[in-house]
Amino acid sequence: MVDSAPDNENYVCHDCCVAPLLQELVVMQGSSATCSLCGAKAARCADTTTDDFLLAIKALIRYHFGEWQYHSKLGDGSLETLFFIDPNPILKINPDQEDVDREGVILSFLDDINTRQMQVEVFTAYGRDIYNYYPHTPISAGESNTLGRATAALAEKNYFLVEDEYEKLLRPVMPYVSTTVAEGTRWHRARMGATLRAADFREVGAPPSYYYEPHKGKSLGSPPVGTATIGRVNRPGVSYLYLASDASTATAEIRPHPAELVSVGCFDIRKNLRVVDLRTHDLRKLWRSDAELEMLEQIIAMEKMFSTAAPPSNRGAYTTTQFLGEIFRRLDFEGVIFRSTVGQGDNLVIFDPAQASWVEGSSRAIDVKKVSYELVDVQLFDESEQYDVDYSVMARRS
Repeated sequence: MVDSAPDNENYVCHDCCVAPLLQELVVMQGSSATCSLCGAKAARCADTTTDDFLLAIKALIRYHFGEWQYHSKLGDGSLETLFFIDPNPILKINPDQEDVDREGVILSFLDDINTRQMQVEVFTAYGRDIYNYYPHTPISAGESNTLGRATAALAEKNYFLVEDEYEKLLRPVMPYVSTTVAEGTRWHRARMGATLRAADFREVGAPPSYYYEPHKGKSLGSPPVGTATIGRVNRPGVSYLYLASDASTATAEIRPHPAELVSVGCFDIRKNLRVVDLRTHDLRKLWRSDAELEMLEQIIAMEKMFSTAAPPSNRGAYTTTQFLGEIFRRLDFEGVIFRSTVGQGDNLVIFDPAQASWVEGSSRAIDVKKVSYELVDVQLFDESEQYDVDYSVMARRS
């Protein structure tokens, strides 16, 4: 049964809420009313004047937009104009509704944004004071000050000198990224080459047929301690087991060239593993205060760090992810899951390789026929322009 709505002029229904956070509010707190955006009658709607609705709107503004997009001292936008962006990430735009009518709905909650629910601030400062502060960046961009400071510290100090500090800072975030990889879950691993090769000449003059023995067992597992090369999560000489959710992703992760031979096989998890899950984040779990939004920003920053490709020539880019991996281990996690940077699946790194076992008979040898690339044009340098940071000038000066 849907409760009747109290006296109020503006309501929004579930279908007009784009953001899952608002949709959840409608389900949990909504009442029967006429939607002020689409006109749906007797629909389950959220009251735009409630504290939770306003707080959710403020959190969504912080999540999706940078302060320069709505602070009049930083640009030509306003809070109101954010809700006229189409497609809108917060509230759906009804093409049949007049702008003035939509504006009335928007102002029903924006009018109180600077006086209510101040546990989330959308403005860093007011008037000219804004120039004394760094404006808010979108939470979704993951520009975490905490992770930025960690990266800067690691460029100047040995990692063990700052581990305690950042372990303390990141500990409150960990319950929101903790998950379990269940015993018996099957994952995949790839390695370049094969152990044996044979040829069979069946007919005179015909090309031979080739046969291969793929890597299997320990040969396909993690490298011996001391010989392991640098990885996204491990330092040189530290042996972790890198697995993938499917064979294609496992193969892509070792970056073979066309015509190269690859061995792939399966590994089963031997016990329930407590791991850090950096595949996705959920605003619905962290939105009720600036402190919670900051934790969400840290999670997104870690997601980006683990899921950003680094070329072989820049393995130094792994310094921070290796540091985070060590903090995860110190906090009693047994591994970390993150999205692949080169495949469609996920990666699982297990700190103790003995917690997964090779599946008998699962190994096979594959011939890489083709490698595809996604190409994206970047903006070109213009010598006539003045840039805030000109790296070519800095390089000439160094």
